[in-house]
Amino acid sequence: MDVTGVWEVDRLAAADLLTSLQAVPQCEWPDAIAKAFAKARLENYQWAAQRVRETVIEILETEAVEEFQRKEMVWTDGFRHAEECLVAQTPTELLRVYSGSSKSRGQVLRSLVRTARQQSALGL
Repeated sequence: MDVTGVWEVDRLAAADLLTSLQAVPQCEWPDAIAKAFAKARLENYQWAAQRVRETVIEILETEAVEEFQRKEMVWTDGFRHAEECLVAQTPTELLRVYSGSSKSRGQVLRSLVRTARQQSALGL
């Protein structure tokens, strides 16, 4: 991943972080930084999900115009239903990432071990 390109959103997040650090004692900086990173992460997830959702809807609409003329009614009904399901979902619902309690280190490590075992079993 190329990190040389700094976007304006990155500058805004950095400014937000610096402002929040000025409001707390230095001993609380790790928590303040973690909260700022979590906020930026969730905002970035939302932004990316919204862009992907809009792109997928555009693609579906384009395909619908081309394909509806050649397909049977059952197919078009299913296509419309799938499109309606997608449109009804918010970016947060599509991501299934909620800002509830975070995973513990143990949960993260167990997840990594499970993934490694699955990949090993598959020969990856």
